[in-house]
Amino acid sequence: MKQFVLAAFSLSLFVFANGCGGGSSAAGSVPTSGQIWVASWADAPSSLTGGASSEQTFREIVKPSVGSRGTVRLHFSNYFGTAAVQLGSVHIGKQTATAGVSGDTAVTFGGLGAVSIPAGSTVVSDNVTLNFSYGDVLSVTEYVSGSWTNLTAHAQGTNIVTSYATAKNAGDKTSDTLGAAFTQTTFNTYLLDRIDVYGGYKETIAAFGSSTTDGYNSGLDLHMTYPEQLAAALHAAGHDDIAVANVGIGGTTVLGSTPTAGVNRFVRDVTALPGVTSVIDYLGANDLRDNCVAAAAVITGKQSIITMAHAAGLKIYEGITAPSTYCGAQNPGGFGTRYAQGSGEEAQRFLLNTWQMSSGASVVNGVTVQAPASDGTIDFNAAIVDPANLSYMLPALDSGDDIHPNPTGYLAMVKAIPLTLF
Repeated sequence: MKQFVLAAFSLSLFVFANGCGGGSSAAGSVPTSGQIWVASWADAPSSLTGGASSEQTFREIVKPSVGSRGTVRLHFSNYFGTAAVQLGSVHIGKQTATAGVSGDTAVTFGGLGAVSIPAGSTVVSDNVTLNFSYGDVLSVTEYVSGSWTNLTAHAQGTNIVTSYATAKNAGDKTSDTLGAAFTQTTFNTYLLDRIDVYGGYKETIAAFGSSTTDGYNSGLDLHMTYPEQLAAALHAAGHDDIAVANVGIGGTTVLGSTPTAGVNRFVRDVTALPGVTSVIDYLGANDLRDNCVAAAAVITGKQSIITMAHAAGLKIYEGITAPSTYCGAQNPGGFGTRYAQGSGEEAQRFLLNTWQMSSGASVVNGVTVQAPASDGTIDFNAAIVDPANLSYMLPALDSGDDIHPNPTGYLAMVKAIPLTLF
């Protein structure tokens, strides 16, 4: 295994206002020819969570989608916060096992070891010289000083990735490389929302969606979400220059008034990514299943997202919604109660999918809708559907909840993505 070569050097501190994010010029350095920033790892802040605490240290476990070329920066978000949050110390290293770390080094902000993240804002670290290969799993350790009611976090679903925390009031344990002080586990990622790398990269792909994109039921600590398996496929094809940023949030919808609805967070979570050129849009299932929203309304929201993508100069590919949703209460066993194709939500899913693949105007729910102006489709539905029952996934690809694929199902989704798109 490669060892880290780590040394922090100072650049100016960058604090971004709510919604500005960290675009490709956010690091302050001017890219030379062929040299750009990309988002090697990302998540999307989803809520304030975790409860009241103070003087606590968190160890976030992340798997980058591309290896580094030697220069790295860390991005932290207090988007949902109503008060400033104090990062008293930040370290980065390589996970050995559980909370253990090797190659540990301190990270600075404007030459200092601590930084305040204003409410609703983000901060970016100084550049760090850090060498790692694709496949390495990193550890980012954050000592949050002072006290707080809740922290901005990415609240991922269970059975994805385990991160670690000390007890309350344990203080600064960022230098604990053995991990003995990290007695608690969490499925939240606090404050950290991106690790960018700089060098001879091609682009960042944004995987935009809900819990299926986030990787629910993909296998605890297996790193088998569909965006991670897409990164593996790109790497196997010789593309360690294409990063994949997972900006899925469990439970999110296309429409809605909340900050996490797709139409409201697209600019914040997608267009702000450094080096982003392409988006895979796989939102809509929760509009249909949880909110019983008719297809025509979901289509209106998706058209808005496509417009936002093109306004930002991005290509956007529509993921065809797979059979994992229905309108109404789910049967306790998870199977056997879904509506047939001709009625209920399943009818709306088929209408949505037909629109996504259409090339001309059509009538949906009595409303005339124009064909999508997306740059193509990715047929996730065909990849995992049971051809004998079009309202269900193939049992071998179902995680068991009748909604989310298992790791093999997520791989089947990746196999439906033509790598030639990127």
